[in-house]
Amino acid sequence: MQTLILFAVFFGTTLLLLGLYVFVNRRRLEAAAALKDRLSTTAAPADISILRDLRKSAVPFLDQLLTGRSYTLLIERAIDRAGMHWTVGEFSIASVLLASMALLAGQQFGLASALISASVGLLLPSMLLYIQRRRRMARLEAQLPEAIDMIVNAMRAGFSFQAAMKFVGEEMPAPVGEEFATFYDEQRLGLDVRDALLDLQERVDTLDIKMFVTSLLIQRETGGNLGEILTGLSTLIRDRAALHDQIDTLTAEPKLTGTALALLPLAAFAVIMLLNPAMMEPMFTTDPGRYTLMFATGALVLGFVLIRRIARIDT
Repeated sequence: MQTLILFAVFFGTTLLLLGLYVFVNRRRLEAAAALKDRLSTTAAPADISILRDLRKSAVPFLDQLLTGRSYTLLIERAIDRAGMHWTVGEFSIASVLLASMALLAGQQFGLASALISASVGLLLPSMLLYIQRRRRMARLEAQLPEAIDMIVNAMRAGFSFQAAMKFVGEEMPAPVGEEFATFYDEQRLGLDVRDALLDLQERVDTLDIKMFVTSLLIQRETGGNLGEILTGLSTLIRDRAALHDQIDTLTAEPKLTGTALALLPLAAFAVIMLLNPAMMEPMFTTDPGRYTLMFATGALVLGFVLIRRIARIDT
């Protein structure tokens, strides 16, 4: 407990001193920021590079450590799919820091608790990427039918397919707009349209985008009316979304039941702690109590995940 208190005091003092420094020097910092913005808009740009920054971290040692690793590519792909503006180095540093903080907090309850806490802290950035990716993919799937309709209308107005993709990239909001704009930039800079489409499929990795890319690739090989193909695909995606909404409505009750069952033990534990703290004290002060508490927590989380997974139906 003493280590945790010292850790909190150190970071609290650091943040307090930083806040005092910013408050005392706020006028000078504001003037410096305003001058920097003015110079950046009026002065001629220097040392501009059009090359992509391939560094994994701004720290040379960490960049050398992460470059060329297979897990680095996996992390980069996960960050791109989540739409986060992180580097692999920032992700790694955040994971290590959270794991260290969780280890310090969990060591007060024993070695097993410390290891479990460190594992949870280490996985927190990955969980954040997973949640952000699901939200981003949900927004993209909701925008995709409208984007396809815009492509069809642009092609009927006389635009080429590439120009129609550029038009969608400029007019549609993120994430579908930025993904289509990336496709246009790649093929404009010399990448084959087929490879640019496959890159789009790799970045997004959803069933709707796979159907979209597959339809385009087949049409490029066999020919046919691309407008009719994309119109049928847009209708199919909308029908799938409507079916998914109906399934969500039908499975809302078991999902709510699973959530209630998961929260009921926590509510009972909190009530007992308020009414009779001495009764629950052995759960924190003895080894059997701590192991029981960790087992109960793991079983509760596992049960909640299983109920949610059973209630989820892929369409």
